[in-house]
Amino acid sequence: MNLANRRLPVLATVAAVLALAGCTLGPSPVPTPTPDAADSATASPTPTAQPDPLTTVTEIVVRPEQLELHDAQGVQVATLSYDAEASAFIGALSTVLGAAPEQSEYTASMETPARTEYTWEGVHASDDHEEVISPNGLGGYGPFDMNVSVMFTAPTVGDGVAVRTVNGYRPGGDAQALAAELGEPWYGNGNDQVRVETGEPIGEQQPYNDYENAYSVAVNTWEWHGASNSIFAPWNFGIGHV
Repeated sequence: MNLANRRLPVLATVAAVLALAGCTLGPSPVPTPTPDAADSATASPTPTAQPDPLTTVTEIVVRPEQLELHDAQGVQVATLSYDAEASAFIGALSTVLGAAPEQSEYTASMETPARTEYTWEGVHASDDHEEVISPNGLGGYGPFDMNVSVMFTAPTVGDGVAVRTVNGYRPGGDAQALAAELGEPWYGNGNDQVRVETGEPIGEQQPYNDYENAYSVAVNTWEWHGASNSIFAPWNFGIGHV
């Protein structure tokens, strides 16, 4: 073997070593940066503001202890208890009717406690200011029914909000026919008060009174604020009233 031929294996070995060195010692590939999780997350859509359910009310149903508020599909969206704080009750009713009420203050008399009245077209709400009876028993009043009361004198109030009782009676309707339908007494003297619906008893029935001691929805036939046959609640037919 000549010298040239003996160099071939050496050169091949050197080439292999250099090739191997190139694979292990060469620069490593630059890794592709992984995006931060917060950056790669799909952005959540901005939530759509939901309308106040009270702005969807198209009907008020007067019940013995609360108002039921229904939307155009007849779904009850809220209730307003007559025992709610006056500010909450009046605020919610203002939203339903789309306007703030006129407000009037009245001082106490021999027969009634001091009160604040709130008036919209066709709606009158009253907040009786309960007073504690003094230790000597003179002056002041005890609890006077529920916290607020309300009277509807028109069949439609606010921006087209209908008003009715649970059996479909609407303010200004035929109160005498209503009394006959319900089997309630009728005197025809202009001072009739027809009991429409009564809630659960809140105490013992009073002696010499055929009515339960419970809150009711009443239809008052006398003229008040230029209207008659108005729906009023709550009223307890089962206790004495002056």
